[in-house]
Amino acid sequence: MEISNSEVVTKQIDEEKIFKESEIVLKNRKLLTISGVEKVYEANEAKVQLRVAGSNLLILGEKLSVDKLSVQDGIIEISGIVCDIRFNSYSGKSGFFKKIFK
Repeated sequence: MEISNSEVVTKQIDEEKIFKESEIVLKNRKLLTISGVEKVYEANEAKVQLRVAGSNLLILGEKLSVDKLSVQDGIIEISGIVCDIRFNSYSGKSGFFKKIFK
């Protein structure tokens, strides 16, 4: 049985890893290593958005570059000048009571 490249890519995307723990190490505001990475939403020179152990994480900075990304191990290394690291556990779902009590 042969498997096409598109089937392999789809399978890898659908099988997202879920981590219970994460670790963030920032060295001299220039090298950031994060474990527990489940998904990378966006990465450019100004920001990196990802999901880490069930929470959304936003990294803001200058000349940011993803130097290493291991999907299997859930590790990412980012170099550049890190200005801000923000967590947001918002899941994107709005509940019934949230709509009523604005």
